Amino acid sequence: MKIILDLDTGIDDALALSYALGDPMAEVIGVTCTYGNVFREQALENTETLLKALGRTDIPIYAGPAHPLTQTDFAPTAMCRVVHGEQGFGQAQIEPDPDLVQPQPAVEFILEAARRHGSELTLLTAGPLTTLAEVLRRNPNFKNEIGRVVCMAGALTVAGNETPFAEANVRVDPEAAAEVFASGLPLVLVGLDVTLKTLYDQAHIDHLRALKTPAADLVGGLMQFYLDYYKTDQRRLAGCPLHDPLAAAAALHPDLMATMPVNLKVELEEAAGRGRTVADLTRLNDPQKDHQMAIDADVPRFLELFTHALERSLGNRSSAR
Repeated sequence: MKIILDLDTGIDDALALSYALGDPMAEVIGVTCTYGNVFREQALENTETLLKALGRTDIPIYAGPAHPLTQTDFAPTAMCRVVHGEQGFGQAQIEPDPDLVQPQPAVEFILEAARRHGSELTLLTAGPLTTLAEVLRRNPNFKNEIGRVVCMAGALTVAGNETPFAEANVRVDPEAAAEVFASGLPLVLVGLDVTLKTLYDQAHIDHLRALKTPAADLVGGLMQFYLDYYKTDQRRLAGCPLHDPLAAAAALHPDLMATMPVNLKVELEEAAGRGRTVADLTRLNDPQKDHQMAIDADVPRFLELFTHALERSLGNRSSAR
């Protein structure tokens, strides 16, 4: 399956990319980088660092939007710096390679790839929906050209992780999410309702670090930083949730997820919980459901797929940082 990953490369984005590169179902044809967990330029550098460590400098990187649709700048939240580290990569040393970044903008690359590959192409968004919104602004017919779009976004039955109501990827650019949800583009949404069930514990991380390759050292260190944060989280989770990796797995293995057909919208007013994803009351009886919201996942199978994929992608002893 040909897949593009649109990332705001912090730790779980790096895990999603490492996973996709180790899953035999995936043919990663490019990575687009945007803002969110970090500044866009930092997301590019983190992605470059990871691909070098994995020995996959054949994967092209494209620069996407640097700020939300209705703003002219952006800065990561203090909480992002706590969860992902000051540079979004824990305590890892950043070793960028600007030559990996292509001159073509991310939006043009995605549009061109959809025209070329059609139904064979899947787009995974694991950051704010700004890139996807700009794609749809450029070509509203994109919804009929792309094979499948899967988004790590939203929360219906659980509290948000950015505010009590809003999931972070939606909250960062609610206007973009609102445009995407209203576009008629079919979406699979993998939100906090299911990602918070996918907990990776110390034993899992120790197993991967035991591979003792440069890539395992890097990614294992990222996972340890991530887990150490969640050990202090007030929710007392029994591990670190694999938000973006689960969305990547859902893109490659749709049968992992149980979904609910629904038409969603995004609240834009603060009084209504800006960034909150809710059912669109005006479309409750609409027989056409544009969105499939994940409500459950085969967690044991996902954790097995994730671990085996990382064993493959991190186990290359010829990779070097």
